[in-house]
Amino acid sequence: MFRRLIWTALALLASCGSQTGSFSGIDCGTSTRSPSAEYDAQGLECVWNAYSSGTAVRWNVRGLTIEGDPIRQTLRFDNVLGVVITQDMTADKYASPANRRMWTWRCAKMTKMPWATDPTRYSFELSSCTGEGPTTTFP
Repeated sequence: MFRRLIWTALALLASCGSQTGSFSGIDCGTSTRSPSAEYDAQGLECVWNAYSSGTAVRWNVRGLTIEGDPIRQTLRFDNVLGVVITQDMTADKYASPANRRMWTWRCAKMTKMPWATDPTRYSFELSSCTGEGPTTTFP
């Protein structure tokens, strides 16, 4: 009995670890988000099509602060965990020490959120989240 409990605990810990290991699903690649970067319609559509069909998907977005520090974000979806957003703020030298860390949201729902300045473009709005707060947006 004790051995089974140990193996169950180890399996749970492994599932909560880094998401950089192997991935089985659609990989929508890596995009860059900065004031000079192009809008990535292909990445957004890749994620939306997979999510809408219930297919596991991952998309990495590398953002840059005004000062040029990298902010790495990942959106990952599967039918077990839902949508998981991670945001790595550890390299932002100008963030407050409390914010210079890894942020994580686990969300049950994702919708398209049209831009106010151009309704043909959109971001994702995530709701029913746990972790850093009840809602977030991506990218």
